[in-house]
Amino acid sequence: MTAEADELLARGLHDALASYGAVHVVGSHMMELMVWRDLDIHLVPKTLDRSSFFDMGSRFAELLEPHRMHYRDETVRGTDGLPSGLYWGVYLGDERAGAWKLDIWATDARGLERVESYCHGIQRRLSAKTREIILRIKAECWQHPEYRRGFGSGNVYEAVLDHGIQDIRGFWDFLEQRVHAKSTL
Repeated sequence: MTAEADELLARGLHDALASYGAVHVVGSHMMELMVWRDLDIHLVPKTLDRSSFFDMGSRFAELLEPHRMHYRDETVRGTDGLPSGLYWGVYLGDERAGAWKLDIWATDARGLERVESYCHGIQRRLSAKTREIILRIKAECWQHPEYRRGFGSGNVYEAVLDHGIQDIRGFWDFLEQRVHAKSTL
């Protein structure tokens, strides 16, 4: 999966992004935990402005021919857990059927630092065994309808690294316990 992501970047995506700022591939690609075609890219532009960001979006549309692009401005009204910046979600088809989805964030250097710090923290905690368990659990749950809505990769990392979860059954139990704990608060 990582090699496919690198191919996608090499077909002009990296160069298109680099014309707007410093490009950093983060997330599961950076941590070598990719199991589906979801590429997280963090851009630190020279200036963070909507006009340039929409220009960049236009270039993606020409280059990649996505069927859908989703825009967010997290500088106006921040969402807990998301960086303060501008976002393009670029869909190159049905991601549940294996098409690429790109998450492209443009933030300042502090925003990048937070993302990279999280990724490096996960990497430092991985062993060969926990990497294998995480990859197996992610491979078994990424097509679930609630993936990225009710739970995500971060929950898998937490379950395995903080709670010793070993398999998909244990992961579903872990999520159920979290939901139950929240409902009793």
